[in-house]
Amino acid sequence: MRYGYFDDENREYVIERPDVPVSWTNYIGVKDLCTVISHNAGGYSFYQTAEHHRITRFRQNGVPLDRPGHYVYVLDEDSGEYWSISWQPTGKDLSRANYRCRHGLSYSKFSCDYQGIQAEQLLFIPVNDDVELWDVRLKNNSEVLRHLSVFSYVEFSFHHIEIDNQNLQMSLYASGSSYEDGIIEYDFFYEPWMFHYMASNFTPDSFDSLRDRFLGNYHTETDPEAVRQGECFNSVELGGNHCGALHKRLSLQPGEDERLVFMLGIGPHTTGQAIKAKYTDPAMVDRAFVELKEYWAEKLAKFQCKTPHSGLNSMVNTWNLYQAETCVVWSRFASFIEVGGRTGLGFRDTSQDVLSVPHTNPGKVKQRIIELFHGQVSQGYGLHLFDPQVYKPKEDNLPGVKLPTVVPTPDPADIIHGLEDTCSDDALWIVASVCEYVKETGEISLFDKVVPFADGGEATIYEHLKRSLDFSAEHVGATGICKGLRADWNDCLNLGGGESAMVSFLHHWALINFIEAAQFLGRQEDVEKYSAMAKTVSQACEDHLWDGEWYLRGFTRKGLKIGSIQNEEGKIFLESNSLAVLSEAASLERGRICMDSVDKYLYSQYGIHLLWPAFSKPDDDIGYVTRVYKGIKENAAIFSHPNPWAVVAECKLGRGDQAMKFYDALLPYNQNDMIEIREAEPYSYCQFIMGRDHTAYGRARHPWLTGSAGWMYHAVTHWILGVRVDYMGLIIDPCIPASWKEFEVTRQWRGATYQIQVKNPMGVQKGVKAIRLNSEAAANPISQQPAGSFNWITVKMG
Repeated sequence: MRYGYFDDENREYVIERPDVPVSWTNYIGVKDLCTVISHNAGGYSFYQTAEHHRITRFRQNGVPLDRPGHYVYVLDEDSGEYWSISWQPTGKDLSRANYRCRHGLSYSKFSCDYQGIQAEQLLFIPVNDDVELWDVRLKNNSEVLRHLSVFSYVEFSFHHIEIDNQNLQMSLYASGSSYEDGIIEYDFFYEPWMFHYMASNFTPDSFDSLRDRFLGNYHTETDPEAVRQGECFNSVELGGNHCGALHKRLSLQPGEDERLVFMLGIGPHTTGQAIKAKYTDPAMVDRAFVELKEYWAEKLAKFQCKTPHSGLNSMVNTWNLYQAETCVVWSRFASFIEVGGRTGLGFRDTSQDVLSVPHTNPGKVKQRIIELFHGQVSQGYGLHLFDPQVYKPKEDNLPGVKLPTVVPTPDPADIIHGLEDTCSDDALWIVASVCEYVKETGEISLFDKVVPFADGGEATIYEHLKRSLDFSAEHVGATGICKGLRADWNDCLNLGGGESAMVSFLHHWALINFIEAAQFLGRQEDVEKYSAMAKTVSQACEDHLWDGEWYLRGFTRKGLKIGSIQNEEGKIFLESNSLAVLSEAASLERGRICMDSVDKYLYSQYGIHLLWPAFSKPDDDIGYVTRVYKGIKENAAIFSHPNPWAVVAECKLGRGDQAMKFYDALLPYNQNDMIEIREAEPYSYCQFIMGRDHTAYGRARHPWLTGSAGWMYHAVTHWILGVRVDYMGLIIDPCIPASWKEFEVTRQWRGATYQIQVKNPMGVQKGVKAIRLNSEAAANPISQQPAGSFNWITVKMG
């Protein structure tokens, strides 16, 4: 079943049927102000953090879906009928009303044709202003004069997700609203520097800033009392629940149209006045939208491809990068799943996210790298979850007295956990990401930038990386395999005193990345030391982890094998086998054998399962994974994150057909016409897909904020299409299906543009026979060309 389609020309996903099974979301905003919005305009806004600076309220995991939201209502004053421009919250009969939603790059556009009125609501946040603009257009397509009333509606939050949901004895009496010059101002006296506003480009005919007056005590967003009666109550008050509702009456002749602009922003009344003055001019709204389009066009131009695979083209050229960027900017804690109950950065998550986008967002990637090293302790491990704001100077905005509610002042030392809460993989992922950033930007000086440790002292980033590698080398078990500590990448595999094969393979991958950097920097002593360490790690893996047809997942604290053919359950795992090949720790022969086993036992039409067979008996020596329901998340679901590792592994083995088979299975684009099974957005990778042991096999869950996005973008661009950079130049080394005869890539790198045409006349899967740069024979990698130059590259595979 299909609910929409990819509009590649406009870089939009068009939802033709709004009654999708679950919320299909989008992210509005690219800097500090963000709105998470659904296909029905439900969702919430926040500023910088979804936990501590909420702007609008959201009732997660509720029914009806996605309430409340950022709504525009239209009332026909002659008939008394009303509807919303988005299908919800009024939910008009879809046989009588024609609704559409277009999710674009940091904007969403809702449209409705109903009762002869064509209406559109464009929602976006300008690149350089902290305001959400609602560009509303209405046209009378009927043959009679129409008298309409238009209403905006948002429900304001109490600024913190915690006090939105508890301690109402305080929060219900700490917020207030006022109205002046057509602007609703909302304040919160516990944080006297905090204001929000709702404004418009017209003089309102009425307004409401009290939620309960606008909706009515026995109504919902579906049937607000103010809309039903045709005007608001002009309500303001100190205390209570607040909203932003502005009302305008219109008379439209047949064929006549009208344009209204609503503004939801950060700041006091004076800021609202300035923004109102600026965006009252529709030309300024148009200019801001063009600037947003240009912002994304510039990013996307860094890497564009044209291949025989239309789904790959759509995802790589637009949606996959967009999702990967979203993860770097907003981390993990702002969605309809993570609704702001946590804040900050996950060390492992962000370390991997930044691997994929140094070419499109170098500034944010560098910021995240430095923040992460603030969260590393001097022993070398990373703080699993921390808020980087803890380590930044704070401006004291509070008045000279303390808040009446006693909340202990946090001490930065309190967030530093010991080994008992350390995840053994956390600090290893960042090694490759730092190296990738330097390769992309040429900013070699980053290695020598000094960053403090979380527990005191400081070191260069280069030294931070060494601490990461040394920590893993120190914490090994009797076999020389890295200890699992509290957990590794799989949070539910709680090995404690056991050993993790995955972390040893990850250690090897981090080592080969670091050794390459040390060689480039001419630090020979480190090259020798860490090359010897890598050899030791590889030998331990080969001596102790090979199980005949695949690699083990590890050992329990009692020394029992996990992920072995000898096990009754959990015989084979994806992570350890894909990373064995990706890390280059495995021999070529064993790499092929283990990936053949992954294909045989774990592959499915919806992606590769995390393990097989599913656990059904609790075993606390293995961990919590044995208690998770079969086919869900870590217990034999199709966990998306390590699927790209298998794609990279197959490319390193030179098996392009197999790499594409794995890529296609997980590709959301390929599931666009089976939404009755997938349910989730077909333009977003999801955290996991229900496995074959579950009754909902194939159902995708937890979209957007998942490391799957960045990793799959990396796998396709760097390894399938094979266009990647190193310290000395641009490498072109594709691994493609034998059926592909040619493809093209446009790559911008350090100010130069490279137009790459790859020919595959012999139908091989891997191997480059010849390269020509600007009609001259060239080596691989191709040397960096002057900034501003345009360079033609032809590649012949063979």
